[in-house]
Amino acid sequence: MAGSGDPVTAAERKRVLIVFGSLERAGAQLRTLELCDELQRRYPIEFDFCVLGMGPIELQDEVARLGGSIHVTPLRSPRFFSQFSSLLRSGRYQVVNGKPRLWNGLVLWLAARQRVPMRVATFHNALGDPERAPSRSRLARGIQSSTAFTWVMRSLIRRYATHVIGVSREALDSVFPPSWQSGRDCRVIYFGYPLSSFQQAADADGVRVEFGWPADSRIIVNVGRFSPQKNHRVVLEAARLVHEQDHRVRLLLVGGGRLGDVVDRLIDEAGVREICATTGGRTDVPRLLLASDVFFLPSLWEGLPGAVMEALAAGLPVVASDIRPILEIAQFFPDSILTAPPSDSAKHAENLGAALELTRDGVSAQARFAGTPFEFEKSVEVYGSLYGVGHVTG
Repeated sequence: MAGSGDPVTAAERKRVLIVFGSLERAGAQLRTLELCDELQRRYPIEFDFCVLGMGPIELQDEVARLGGSIHVTPLRSPRFFSQFSSLLRSGRYQVVNGKPRLWNGLVLWLAARQRVPMRVATFHNALGDPERAPSRSRLARGIQSSTAFTWVMRSLIRRYATHVIGVSREALDSVFPPSWQSGRDCRVIYFGYPLSSFQQAADADGVRVEFGWPADSRIIVNVGRFSPQKNHRVVLEAARLVHEQDHRVRLLLVGGGRLGDVVDRLIDEAGVREICATTGGRTDVPRLLLASDVFFLPSLWEGLPGAVMEALAAGLPVVASDIRPILEIAQFFPDSILTAPPSDSAKHAENLGAALELTRDGVSAQARFAGTPFEFEKSVEVYGSLYGVGHVTG
């Protein structure tokens, strides 16, 4: 490797291929791009992205700013094996980091056949309910929910991954059984969150004007894809119950997805149309969080919910499900997260009411966040070491 003061040639840069099912504007993709951007600024490393045709490509501009390329090799194509293998040969990648859950088995097997030396399986989400897998194809959902598929893919991962990473203990354990984790590089690496985005002044009045709400509105905000995992029926029902007790309460749903029409119908069924706003995907999520009063995420399952981490970085109290990843976060933020079973709308409503009465202190919240494993700098150091370009820290 070139010295720290020497220019680095393209041939000396480590080439990494990140493989996603889709490049939608979702938490795992956005966090990965933030991390890649910082790694590339500091170290002799460059990133390309491969998309397997499982969803939309919405982050072209962000990848272009990295100087990377997006390669589309649809899994459904009969030419997938030859296209993906050709990409690996032509790209001369030293690292393939696969992120499409169990499909990592296929990705890393092909990477091993092309002699890619480092083959990383990263899991951003717990498996959850396979019948609700985020695929647009009924056939694909059927394949992914089969026991045989799960067994084959897990076996391929076990054999061909040089490193297995989960963004939380639950994400790791749900995909890669604990009995398989010994004797290999298999570990939890938390994603970090840069606090700089949350050090702007809160635009409380501007956000309320944008959505046509009174200046004294108390905003419950939910950030997440419109998917079964995010449990929007309970979001809406709990918000209705809180609004019955406090008519200043408003609900802000930030996100989009394939269940947009379903969520729109649920809004009417819950009778909250007059107090609820939906935004679709936004690039100013920190602004919306800073202007809100409480964050709400009653998910059915998660890996490490990035939206919760962003809410904590913004100094918001959080009301969420009592699932393992949330409890894993809560041990570092014991006074900031109130939990209840995912389906318990009444208890969530009670927690929302309590959270709305908490005193917010953004400066103290950010100081506490900086002392946790979720600090962005820690992620950069760990991944730099993993990829063999950074300094190993104790």
